[in-house]
Amino acid sequence: MKRLDSEDAVGDQSGPATTTPHAPRAAVPPPSPVVEGAAGARPPRSRLPAPLVLLRPHQWVKNVFVLIVPLAVDAAALWDHLAQALVTVVAFTAASSAVYVLNDWLDREQDRLHPVKRHRPLAGGRIGPFGALLLGVGCLAVAATSGALLPPPVRAAVAGYLVLNLAYCLALKHYPLVDVSVVALGFVLRAVAGCLAVAAPFSPTLIICVYCACLLLALGKRRHELTTANLRGQAAAQRPALAGYSIPLLDQLLAVLLATTLISYELFILSESHPHAAVLAVVTVPFAIFALSRYMQLVSVLRGGGEPGRDVFADAPLVINAVLWVASLAVGRLA
Repeated sequence: MKRLDSEDAVGDQSGPATTTPHAPRAAVPPPSPVVEGAAGARPPRSRLPAPLVLLRPHQWVKNVFVLIVPLAVDAAALWDHLAQALVTVVAFTAASSAVYVLNDWLDREQDRLHPVKRHRPLAGGRIGPFGALLLGVGCLAVAATSGALLPPPVRAAVAGYLVLNLAYCLALKHYPLVDVSVVALGFVLRAVAGCLAVAAPFSPTLIICVYCACLLLALGKRRHELTTANLRGQAAAQRPALAGYSIPLLDQLLAVLLATTLISYELFILSESHPHAAVLAVVTVPFAIFALSRYMQLVSVLRGGGEPGRDVFADAPLVINAVLWVASLAVGRLA
């Protein structure tokens, strides 16, 4: 008699395995991405050296906010001071990498409980704690060197970013709502530093839009983490602040921030001195609504949001929408 393997025994629940040796296997649907991740499926190991992985180069794209906001407010000022803007990008890239190293160093024990974070270099043992600290000090040295080439207000913004994130790593990340607010403020500091570096005018409505949009992304990430961690019953162990969140609360906050982001964007467009500002506000609002709605779909339906930067730039509908959005803004301003 053919012996059943373990999958046959699990798949056929209609009776004792010894009495139905030739029963067909039950169709088992493929696991969802969240369930698979919660089960501890190992992601592909990065081919990059462990010290570089620890610096999270895939997160450096966040520092493009240093350029985006001045470009939206005063493109001519950005081109006139492009070198200084790029130095500001380098300063924030080095400062953020130092923060990533410190955060992973402090969280290395908790990260070992996470289905994905346990494969980070420190949590996975690919780099030692002392070597990681030396790497962080090197990043701080690069941030200080590049900051010395910048005007004092820009240096103050970079220093404020470091102080804020030091407080985040040591304490603030454990407090619900405070944690995501600090993350969003980090983007605001990037945007403000970019404007200061190129002497671009300050737009309060655009800064509010940046803050609300980044808070939306941060809450979407918390929703993804909470969903994944709840499946394993380790939400509080992986990130203590998750104990202060719930899916209904996050969904309500995401809905509020979606509306606030859209309104602040429209106010920014309408506040411009361009003669076709009202037309631009009407023409581009469908792109803004689609971008926000698509992100909500990624988070709520497609179970994305774990890596907002990757999710946004890897999603074809969002990329196509962004291209059309920027093109319509460019055509409208040149008209």
